[in-house]
Amino acid sequence: MSKTFEINIKKLQDPTGSKQDVKKMKFRAIFYLKQLGFNQYDISTMIDIKRPTVQSIISRVNQTGTTLTGKSTGRPSAFDDYTQRHLERTIRRDPFQTLETITGQLIMMGKNVSRSTTRKWVSKLGFRYYTPAVKPKINEEHKKNRLEWAHLHKNWSSEQWRQVIWSDESRFRVQFDGLVLFLGWDLGTSVFIDGNMNQESYIDVLSQYYIPWVLDLYKNEDKMFTFQEDNATCHTGAYAKWWKRSHSMNVNYGKMASPKS
Repeated sequence: MSKTFEINIKKLQDPTGSKQDVKKMKFRAIFYLKQLGFNQYDISTMIDIKRPTVQSIISRVNQTGTTLTGKSTGRPSAFDDYTQRHLERTIRRDPFQTLETITGQLIMMGKNVSRSTTRKWVSKLGFRYYTPAVKPKINEEHKKNRLEWAHLHKNWSSEQWRQVIWSDESRFRVQFDGLVLFLGWDLGTSVFIDGNMNQESYIDVLSQYYIPWVLDLYKNEDKMFTFQEDNATCHTGAYAKWWKRSHSMNVNYGKMASPKS
């Protein structure tokens, strides 16, 4: 054995450097020593590595052509192609399902997923999820009031209904920190309010938009109309009622529209 070779073997037996670098260096040495004709026992002794490890490295070289271990792929992803296709079909079949419902269906498939995992998978498929606006529920009292209102007006004629001005209010969340409220009373009159509707803002809409509009209507139609409201708190508050009385507004507080009635 040459002097240079003995020096290199000495370095392998008493190496310096990081643990990972030493490991790679010894693995390469196993390959070269095997090429030089040394047996596994001699290699194990020369570079101070257990014989089973030497055997494993030599087998790896014969199979893969390298002493390096392949990168582990880990556990297969639970979000495989089949699951992706199934989830997409589920969402498209009913886009208004809750995350809890979709999570339950995935669990029935054998997928051990949480609500947060379902949310991530839904996003990966390119879908977005939304939180619906909170809307008051209709209880038994609301139903009773609406039915009572319907009975009171069931025999009205078409001419009587034509003398009713209907208004409608809808809320739209256009930002995370605010609401825009839409209010209208015919096909061409719409008012947008930035924020919540209270008595003051409601009266402001009536004074600026409704009163001028209805005065023109009276002139053109030459008859009186009833403004139909739904008993929302901004309609029935003391200040709102006083203002409408002082402006001689003919108002019917119905029971049929607002759950707050």
